[in-house]
Amino acid sequence: YATEMAARWLEADGALGYVLNVGGNIRIVGTKPDGSGWNTGIRDPQDPDGSFAVSLDLSDTACVTSGTYERYYMVDGEKYHHIIDKDTLYPADYFESLTVVTKDSGLADALSTALFVMGLDAGAALYRAGDLAFDAVFMTDDGSVWITPGLAGQYQSDRPYQVLQP
Repeated sequence: YATEMAARWLEADGALGYVLNVGGNIRIVGTKPDGSGWNTGIRDPQDPDGSFAVSLDLSDTACVTSGTYERYYMVDGEKYHHIIDKDTLYPADYFESLTVVTKDSGLADALSTALFVMGLDAGAALYRAGDLAFDAVFMTDDGSVWITPGLAGQYQSDRPYQVLQP
């Protein structure tokens, strides 16, 4: 919400062509001066201090990622991250990383967490329902990558992916 409010304030003040990064919540307004989108990286959950797993070429949108690799603690060799499944009361175990791209940063933030605890089938069903306009990159625990059709043209990675059917 705060990221979105800051972006709206800057837009109202006449700012064009910038990227706001507020704690990992990315809000992009406009394009680069040459008209191209901003290259936005998604960390590799297996190597979060290394290179990006995926890059997206984005403009005029928000991009928010929820993942298992930044906020966690270890107990007896097992990692417990901070995104809790309401049914099990344990960390959700469907994804390592889930990125949502949509116009509103507050919605992107809410959806990245909600989809993370829903699993791929339920998340795909929410996308297909069309009630909320968003795109997503789903990186599952087994290492596979699924993307929504709207990101197919922006996806840049050596990692293979599958496109969710609309």
